[in-house]
Amino acid sequence: MAQLTRWGAAMLAVLLAGCLAPTPFKPAERRASDGYTVERLEPDHFRIGFAGNEATSPQQVADSLAYLASQVTLRNDADYFVVAVNKMAQATTYHAMGGYSEDVYCCRVRGGVTGHEYEASAEITIRKGKAPPDDPAAHDAREVADSLGPRMKRGGGFSVY
Repeated sequence: MAQLTRWGAAMLAVLLAGCLAPTPFKPAERRASDGYTVERLEPDHFRIGFAGNEATSPQQVADSLAYLASQVTLRNDADYFVVAVNKMAQATTYHAMGGYSEDVYCCRVRGGVTGHEYEASAEITIRKGKAPPDDPAAHDAREVADSLGPRMKRGGGFSVY
């Protein structure tokens, strides 16, 4: 019995490890799902976002958002972006672990696991020319893309933006 329990625990660990890979840089499949979103507000003004799963660190979410800003800028033939609004939100989830009673949909909770998911959003304005060196909100898109691009794990294609 103990050997069966260890085998079950090992299988659960393998399954959970496969499910908990950080969110790759990819378009969100639908609203409120993991990945990035882009909304054009004006010809040079965008609202962008990146949502990660529980295995995605806040730094990975922030880096993915900065990389997205660089990609939106470059794909629209601009050279730099200015961040007007930037937010990071954290959601906490609790996954109950326990057995189920005889009654349908009634459970006894023996313990659980708490996880955090992070989502970042920003409004950016894209511009041509050199980023003003005295503006901390202005970022050269090529420099950001070159710096963060090699660290981005991609999944799926780019959406049109």
